Amino acid sequence: MLRNPAGGGVTTAAPGSIAVGPRDSVRPRPVTTDPDTASHRPSGARAWLRPAALVISCLVIGFVAGWVLRGDDGPATVLAPAPESSGEAPAGTTGGTTTAPATTAPPATTTEEAPAEAPPARDQIQLAVLNATDVQGAAGRAADEAESLGYAGVTAGNAPTTTGPDTVYYRAGQEAAAQRVAADLQVDQVTALPASGGLASAVPADAQVVLVLGPG
Repeated sequence: MLRNPAGGGVTTAAPGSIAVGPRDSVRPRPVTTDPDTASHRPSGARAWLRPAALVISCLVIGFVAGWVLRGDDGPATVLAPAPESSGEAPAGTTGGTTTAPATTAPPATTTEEAPAEAPPARDQIQLAVLNATDVQGAAGRAADEAESLGYAGVTAGNAPTTTGPDTVYYRAGQEAAAQRVAADLQVDQVTALPASGGLASAVPADAQVVLVLGPG
């Protein structure tokens, strides 16, 4: 038997039970209804949303940043460096057969001929006319014709008889003067004066060019 502190009476407990006083009574646990407190306890169904959203945001930001830095609307293309030109076309394959590269031929070299020496003036040419035919006075007439063209002091004489055509002879270094005489007097044969022989003896010593009249 126990005394009741509130009323000062005695409380009788049933056999086999435990008497509980007012202070020893069981109090229920309070239930929290605050929404801020409840929000800090996410349910298991929503726990994966935050990391998934973070991953997607990173992917979008990376894509936009790469597009802006690249500065174009298409895929970047890296071109291989062009090979150095060696003057040869690259080898190709036609119908399974490899063709050799075409080579560029070097430019042909041309040898320029030295300009012909200008002939001296007619009055500067020492000319002699020799008659090698049986026609009398042929050398004199040819000398007069030469002087009428501008030649001065033309010497007339005779040469050993020959059977060849009219020929203009010249001493060394006087070929240009001989070509002028042949052109003026319409003579086709022009050659160097021989150093010896009957013709060389008959030519005047001061003559540079000699016209020999022949029967041919």
